[in-house]
Amino acid sequence: MRRNSRKFASHQYDRPMKLLSESALITSAIVANNRMNRERNASGVNSYEQEFKFKPEAWLAAYIQQYGHVKWLDICCGQGKALIQAAGQLAKNQLQDKAALSGMDLIDGFWSVPDGVNCLSFAIQSAVSWEPATPYDLITCVHGLHYMGDKLHVLSKIFAAISENGVFYGNFDVNSVIITGAGKDHLKKIFRQNDIQYNARTKVLYCKGPRAVTFGREYVGADDQAGPNYTGQEAVTSYYN
Repeated sequence: MRRNSRKFASHQYDRPMKLLSESALITSAIVANNRMNRERNASGVNSYEQEFKFKPEAWLAAYIQQYGHVKWLDICCGQGKALIQAAGQLAKNQLQDKAALSGMDLIDGFWSVPDGVNCLSFAIQSAVSWEPATPYDLITCVHGLHYMGDKLHVLSKIFAAISENGVFYGNFDVNSVIITGAGKDHLKKIFRQNDIQYNARTKVLYCKGPRAVTFGREYVGADDQAGPNYTGQEAVTSYYN
């Protein structure tokens, strides 16, 4: 037990004495300095393909062929390199008029959108305060959830924002969520009940089609001093009652 934590008699877990609010977490050095997704490619080495086992460029083209149009939202997109690469491929194949790609990140470090690409936009945005205005056919979040406070709130919004034929892929560690009085299998059970796939080995969440998922828990704060998670990088643990 860390020196700055104490035991709550009726709780299953120790809780740090000081938990950060959402506004304070945004300014945390752990969150502001994380570079987990800054220069990740769409496919190939150090890529979304490696994380989720599909090539975004090919997936987008196949979706357009089947449904006529595609919308991709990349949450915590970093510099937006993967989006730019995918958008460039769509433009090259004369498909960008059938696509709308968007990325959001807390930090304004986006690469410039190349000339000739008009299907891509970026926004400086917190996923916790984000309010989806439209369904998305592809939603991705590569290692971004590790640095969020109210992770369950964000997941609820993501699941609801998936289009009827759309999918979500995201990295998620159930060990980063501590719920008073609930064991580590609690979230896995909720995922199973809602037909959401969670791979405990790869730490990847997958959902096809929209879901109305209510976790029914009160968010009380986040610990940015929790230490490294399974990636070996410093991460944030979220606490709920």
